[in-house]
Amino acid sequence: MNARPYWQFYKALFPFTISFGLLVLLTFGMLWGSLLFIVLGVPIGFLGFQSFRSNEYYFYQNLGLTKWRLAKGAFIINLLVGLPVFTVALLLLFLLFGQTSII
Repeated sequence: MNARPYWQFYKALFPFTISFGLLVLLTFGMLWGSLLFIVLGVPIGFLGFQSFRSNEYYFYQNLGLTKWRLAKGAFIINLLVGLPVFTVALLLLFLLFGQTSII
């Protein structure tokens, strides 16, 4: 299995995902913002991709990838990327300031 199409799809989802993540981060704080980003980021990004870039699905369909497989791959990549980044950020906030809230 080639991971390159999944990574390309995740990069296309990323602008939608990160905008949602920043909004949630500013609204709910670092801990809940990071958890909501990891869990709900990809479905929100998927909706944005479907709304604004849906004609790119033909590229992935020609590679034999369905929307469901793309969504699963993007969720796994988001989990693998987001979990270590937010863990380090939470540890730094806790060690430097003694709290995990940025507000």
